[in-house]
Amino acid sequence: MVYEEQVPPSPPQVLQLPLAPIRAIYPLIVVNVLAFIPYLSTLFNLEDIWYLTLGLGGLIPLAVLDYYQLWRLITTGFLHADFLHIAFNMYALYNIGRSAERLFGTGRFLLGYLLALLSGSILVTAIAGRETLTIGASGAIMGIVGMLLIYSKNYREVPAVNEMFGSMLRIALLNLGIGLLPGISLWGHLGGFLGGVAAGWAFCPRYQVLAGTEWSPACVTVEPWGTRQMQRLGLITAGLIAALALTLWVR
Repeated sequence: MVYEEQVPPSPPQVLQLPLAPIRAIYPLIVVNVLAFIPYLSTLFNLEDIWYLTLGLGGLIPLAVLDYYQLWRLITTGFLHADFLHIAFNMYALYNIGRSAERLFGTGRFLLGYLLALLSGSILVTAIAGRETLTIGASGAIMGIVGMLLIYSKNYREVPAVNEMFGSMLRIALLNLGIGLLPGISLWGHLGGFLGGVAAGWAFCPRYQVLAGTEWSPACVTVEPWGTRQMQRLGLITAGLIAALALTLWVR
């Protein structure tokens, strides 16, 4: 009689995507809240303090084009008009930004956020009225949406990520539609979204599967920053510089 040894089947290996710790979202929210403090002066009939803050840091194309106050391209993304404005944007940054930072990592997330903020500001400077004041973090937040849209497009075969694709697409279309309403910056939203799409194209993580032992699940690591990311970052940076230079020259 022949006896066969029953070998227990190997458990299926589970792919575990690496999620980075959340380190940038909370400081970004704190900076936005601190920049909002001068608004409280309006509660004591000291509106001049708030108007001075907006005048120095808000995006006014005339100030950028004629006086080369380029810092406004950045500072505008940390100023908000009122409590509702900052509450809505910080809620969106907290909810959407955490997912983006965990998937992209802190460094890539912050780079994408900055590129989206700049692209939104440059498009506003290029197209909006020369004396129009534009403030708010919504352009950079739309950039986060663009980054997640590209990520979910690249990994749509994962069920949970596929659901994210539809969600980000709906959010993008909704906010671009909101940009058509009076008092809302369509160009800031659109520019930020396009900057985020470009950042997603440049920084979307690529994974390497590291096979474990027979009884250990497979794990996944993010490929290190390499030549491909540097080349794409260079292209995006050069494009933004060229767009800004053309705007300064033409307008």
